[in-house]
Amino acid sequence: MSGYADGGVPAYADEILERRSADGATAVVALDTGETVSYRTLARRTEALTGLLAGLGVGRGSTVALVMDKSVASVTAMWAALRLGARYVPVDESLPAARVALLLGLCAPDVTLVHPGHRPLLDGAPAGRVVTVGDGPGEWDPTAESGPSSVPAPVERSPEDDAYVVFTSGSTGSPKGVVISHRSLCALLEGVQRTVGFEEGMRFLNVAPLFFDASVVDLWSTFLVGGSVHLLPRLRMATQITRALEEWRITDTLLVPSVIRMLVGRFSDASRRDLTSLRRLWFGGESCPVSVLRAFAALAPGLRYVHGYGPTETTHSATLFLVDDIAGYEEEFLPIGGPLPSVDLLVVDDALRPVPDGATGELLIGGPQVMTGYCGEPERTARALVEPLGPGGGRYYRSGDYVRRRDDGALVFLGRRDDALKINGNLVHLSEVEAATLASAGVDDCCAVPTEHPLTGKALTLFVLGAGSGPADTVPGETELRRELALRLPDYMLPARIVFLTEEDVELTPSGKLDRHRLRALATS
Repeated sequence: MSGYADGGVPAYADEILERRSADGATAVVALDTGETVSYRTLARRTEALTGLLAGLGVGRGSTVALVMDKSVASVTAMWAALRLGARYVPVDESLPAARVALLLGLCAPDVTLVHPGHRPLLDGAPAGRVVTVGDGPGEWDPTAESGPSSVPAPVERSPEDDAYVVFTSGSTGSPKGVVISHRSLCALLEGVQRTVGFEEGMRFLNVAPLFFDASVVDLWSTFLVGGSVHLLPRLRMATQITRALEEWRITDTLLVPSVIRMLVGRFSDASRRDLTSLRRLWFGGESCPVSVLRAFAALAPGLRYVHGYGPTETTHSATLFLVDDIAGYEEEFLPIGGPLPSVDLLVVDDALRPVPDGATGELLIGGPQVMTGYCGEPERTARALVEPLGPGGGRYYRSGDYVRRRDDGALVFLGRRDDALKINGNLVHLSEVEAATLASAGVDDCCAVPTEHPLTGKALTLFVLGAGSGPADTVPGETELRRELALRLPDYMLPARIVFLTEEDVELTPSGKLDRHRLRALATS
């Protein structure tokens, strides 16, 4: 029987795993090491770490930072921190030391758990008590187990207590530590379960890094129903993903569209694997043409497609749109859908007044999934969380995204407030240019960035990743691409410059997207 059926979503995330602590079913599989642990084993390891952390003074309101590779130990650390009433903070271990120090300074950890290879990142950083993962004196052996815990859960705690912090960057690249409460996390899980539905035996392939908010859905939704999470190593390739999908008989995975395009581009019918176990493909975070999803359906027929939308500040997905027959879907892009059950959406004008249905406006997101705020930044929090004019009141997250509500109630994403610029007096949204480019045959990914022009003042440079997406004759040349864009966009939206990238040129963010900040710098160099 699923954990969800055993009494719904509990008030605290750690209670999801507590329900499973005596279960011998597989909880986590680390695909790089082959380590497989049951819920029972995971619970015993968590008990041991809970005692260690409690001895270091970790309790309600504490912060435990994780500078660790994705592993079973990472999941153990998350659970142990939550059991003590602390919040966990996964930190990208690939960052330079100065950036790691900046992030730790924002979240102020009491204890930092670190794998030995990443220990130099903490030299001089405000890391609190540092505990190295290992089996030496004073270290934490992640395979150590203990019996029933002598460390009780916090006597006093509230669903409003912090569960975790994840870092995200705005348009300036300045990091923001997004604080998510137990109430927000559990509201997300409740909403996703009621909208999509999970079942016993679910096997979720986790591709996203644990410091990326998409991993929240991967892990906690699976734990909710007693399924198994399969952790894919950080250095992923198309062959790794498809091999894992087949060999572990994966039922669910969440991918950013750029990864979906990569998979479609690398595998033909002749080289496809047996992906018949896959039931749902989750995706979001950037535009994905329906044509790409149809191509993926040729590799894995019969899927349900789950299109999620939601900033990190709203605990990942605030809206979902589900499609069972992607072959019969006629529009070029999927809408972002409607709100999860506990989410309240408003579409407003610049004065934060609701606009009529069908009109374009900025999306405000309210309800329990909205973040507590940004770590140590009350002014930034106050700018992001607003109380709009009109009936209802309450606190809403100002998404910065422009949307339009269709006649059927589904929302269509139109672009971002901070990706707009004027060229010759005409408003241009970068996301609109990118969506038109992605709809062109042979384009794997793209990124439009603003640049200076001697005549117009502003112009666009369009970076296109197409090489390697298929046979050479399917990759568009500049003339062909310009011809296609001219059919979809007005003249003032056409790029002044098109730069074709190869895989050797590309740098991706940890979430698998093109690195916009680097490309902006490249366009102006």
